[in-house]
Amino acid sequence: MLKKKKILIASYNLDFGGIETSLINLIKNINLKKYNVILVLEEIKGAFLKDVPSNIKIKEYKVSNNKNVLVRKFVNLLKRVKWMLFNYKRYYASICYATYSGPCGFVARTSSRNKILFIHSNYYQAYDKDENKIRAFFDNRKIEKYNHIVFVSNESKKDLCKIYPNIKKKSVTINNLIDYERILKLSEKKINYKKTIKKIFLFVGRLDESSKRLTLLLEVAKKCMEENVKALFWIVGSGPDEKMYKDIVKNNNLDNVIFYGTKKNPYPYMKTCDYLILTSRYEGFPVVYNEAIILEKPIITTIDVSDDYISIPNRFGYVVNEKNIYDKVKELSKTKEKIKETVDYNTLNKKRINLIEQIMEKK
Repeated sequence: MLKKKKILIASYNLDFGGIETSLINLIKNINLKKYNVILVLEEIKGAFLKDVPSNIKIKEYKVSNNKNVLVRKFVNLLKRVKWMLFNYKRYYASICYATYSGPCGFVARTSSRNKILFIHSNYYQAYDKDENKIRAFFDNRKIEKYNHIVFVSNESKKDLCKIYPNIKKKSVTINNLIDYERILKLSEKKINYKKTIKKIFLFVGRLDESSKRLTLLLEVAKKCMEENVKALFWIVGSGPDEKMYKDIVKNNNLDNVIFYGTKKNPYPYMKTCDYLILTSRYEGFPVVYNEAIILEKPIITTIDVSDDYISIPNRFGYVVNEKNIYDKVKELSKTKEKIKETVDYNTLNKKRINLIEQIMEKK
C-alpha cells in the first residue's frame, strides 16, 4: 500500500460562515485514501467541528494576545520556533484557507515546499481600490511566496493580478465545493412562519455594514412600505451591526422586515422564500449563491461576479445597482420568477476537487 501524502490545511476556526462551510466541504471531498489531512486552527471551536471527518486530525496554533507587547512578542516567538522545529517542510502540500489570518499564513508557508493560498474575497474592492492598502495587506501575508493561489471568483483574481502581475501564472479560479445533497435534505425541515401573499426576499449573511450594506436593503424595505409594495424581507444572520439595523427597523416601523438571527440551517428559509437578495459592497463569490441555485431561488445582487462555471445575470438572477434595486424588487413582487438553468453539482464538485488535487501535486 502506498504511503499517504500529508496535507496541511490552516484556517481560523469552524464557527458559522461561508469560509467555514466551504472548508468542511473541501475536506469531505479530498481523497482520504491518498492524502492524510491535518487541519490546523487558530482556535479549536465552532459549530462545524462535529462535521470534521473522524480520521482528520485537528491541531491548534493559537497566538498570544497578551496586552503586554514584550510578553506577547516573546510568547509568539517561542510558538513560531516550536512550530518550525516540528513541522518545517514536513508536509507534501500546505494550504492557507483563511486569507486574513497571519498565523494561518505562517503555518502554511513553513510546513511544505508546495504552498497554496485561498482567496475568498475581492480585496481590491474591500480596500476601495487603494493599492497602498492592498499591498500592505498582501505583502504582510507574503503572497508572492506561495506556489499557487486559488481565487473563488474571476473578478477577484483579475483585480489582484493588476497589482501583483507576477502571481498571474500561478493563479486559478476554483469556486467552493458544495454539499448539494445535504442542502436539499436540510431544506426539508419545517419552520414556523406566517404565510403571506407577499413575495419574500431573503438575506443570509453577516450583519456587517462595511461589506454587506444592509442599510440599502432597509431603504428598499421602507420605500416598499410607503408605496404598499407586497414584499417581505427576511434577514438571517448576526454581526456587529445587528443592533443598528434593528434600531432602523424599529424607528421606521418597518413591519415588513423580520430578523431570524443566526441559523446553522438556513436552508428551510431559502426554500420558503421567493428570492435571495444581497446588497453587498463587495464579495468574492458568496456561498449563498450556490445554495440559492440548488434550491432554485432567483438571486438579486449588487455584485456581478462569476466563478469557474457560474455567472448570475440572465441565468440565475439579476444584477442591480443602488438606483434600480427598488424597481427590481417592486417588479418581482408582482410575479413568480424561476432560475433559467440548473447546475449538475455532482459533476462540478468532481471537477473542482480534481483541480485542487492537481495543484496539491504540483511543486
